[in-house]
Amino acid sequence: MKKIFIFSIFLFMGTYNFALPLSQEARQESQLFNTFLEAAYAQRRADPSRFAKLRRALKQAPNSSYIKQQLVSEALAVDELELADHYADFIEDASQDPEAWAVYGAYQWRKGNSAQAIEAYEKATELAPEDDLILFQYITVLSATQPDKAAQTLEELAQARPMIASDLYNEMGRMYFYHQNFPAALEAFNKGVKADPANPQPRLGRAGVYEKTNQYFFMLHELEDLEKMGFSNAQTWAQMGAVYVLVRDFERAEQCFIRAKQDDNGSLPAGHFLALISEERGDYEKAISYLKDTHDYAQSPAKQIQVSYYQRKLNRPQESLQTVAAAYKQFADNTEVAYLYAVALYEDEQYKRAARILAPLVQKYPDNSEIRLQYAFTLESLKKYRAMEQEIAVLLEQNPRNAAALNLLAYSLAQRGQRLDEAADLSARALAVWPQDPSLIDTQAWILYKQGHYEQASDLMHALPAEFVAANPEISYHIALIEQALGQPQTAQTYLQQAASGGWKPAQKELKKSKKILEHKPVQK
Repeated sequence: MKKIFIFSIFLFMGTYNFALPLSQEARQESQLFNTFLEAAYAQRRADPSRFAKLRRALKQAPNSSYIKQQLVSEALAVDELELADHYADFIEDASQDPEAWAVYGAYQWRKGNSAQAIEAYEKATELAPEDDLILFQYITVLSATQPDKAAQTLEELAQARPMIASDLYNEMGRMYFYHQNFPAALEAFNKGVKADPANPQPRLGRAGVYEKTNQYFFMLHELEDLEKMGFSNAQTWAQMGAVYVLVRDFERAEQCFIRAKQDDNGSLPAGHFLALISEERGDYEKAISYLKDTHDYAQSPAKQIQVSYYQRKLNRPQESLQTVAAAYKQFADNTEVAYLYAVALYEDEQYKRAARILAPLVQKYPDNSEIRLQYAFTLESLKKYRAMEQEIAVLLEQNPRNAAALNLLAYSLAQRGQRLDEAADLSARALAVWPQDPSLIDTQAWILYKQGHYEQASDLMHALPAEFVAANPEISYHIALIEQALGQPQTAQTYLQQAASGGWKPAQKELKKSKKILEHKPVQK
């Protein structure tokens, strides 16, 4: 009954717009409180407007060291050191506030003033020795600048606080590990294990030391002990798998990586190694699925390019092209992606588009012979022979023994039936560098064919490995034409069929023509 009566009074007061009179000073304090409250809520929500609200509050209370301290904290949070500079004088009025000294220490650390940062943190820890957050911030700064002093502080804390000694020793081990002082790191991790044998973290640290110092047997033993303790995750399984890869025990490696993937389907090391193992077996479909499952696939141009490669191995050129095209759209500034996209376009006979991508790359990387050579190939396919020869001239100026460039120009001249003596010389220079390369031998034979030396051309072509001829329809087409010139239509027909079935368009046209000739040839009596 009492509550209802009081509530009714408030309703009555509201009906007549009743309000207590406020002084000017009280109104200002109320406005400041409301503004600061808005800023505090904005900070809690990580609202981007929080900095502006704090500045508005400071405008209402320009001498508030606390608001300045909050502004410095927010400026550090958004990595705006210049903004923090305007308010760093807050420390002058907060000499006995440990939190203020911690913020000031963080500010000086970010400014690169390590001595001032350490001094500020020492003041903060002196004012609040039991504040673990400030203490660990102080140790973090010491770890990067004075690791021995940080280790001494951690050792003292571990002895004073046995309940968290294992974690403190683990932190010490991590610090020494970061500085690559592996003996000291191992000693610290050993202390951590002794302080709390059930704490997995120092054991993991110890395994990391064994890995870095190539003591793989001890590393595996450590990780197996963790598994027995019921502590195993994607990271530990992946580490074990990596060790088995190093000792070439791929069966156990695969088992470990599969278990890592079961724990974390997107595990980066598991996806990477399982893809490599699948590639080794020729199971490109599975390799693709492993890479696509990884957490960073959408942000990794290297993995997208690798998937494109696997798709080509599966004889899915259009799918491969789409994959690398998507990678180029996302990572247009990545030189490797741009180059490989241009290569894919070239192989898809989209020569103009390939040239548009390659031209600026050549300008950007004038000494990159691989990019310039691909550009020369593209220009040759576009029948821009003068421009192609200019690129070849640059390549040969950079390296007179560039066999690929010599061969490209030799073959181009042979195809056009021009400057055949020069083509023969270029071909000979290329073969002097790579005497066993079947593509270069094909060029030499093709030049001989164009010069009318059919027997010599035939001898060279029939000396090529059968598997190379079978895998390259253009080579089969060359042999067919040489055999035709030697008056061997049946042999020529066999090679024409082989080249045509491989998708070589000139061979398909020539095959139709040769069939007509054979059909109308008079029977010998």
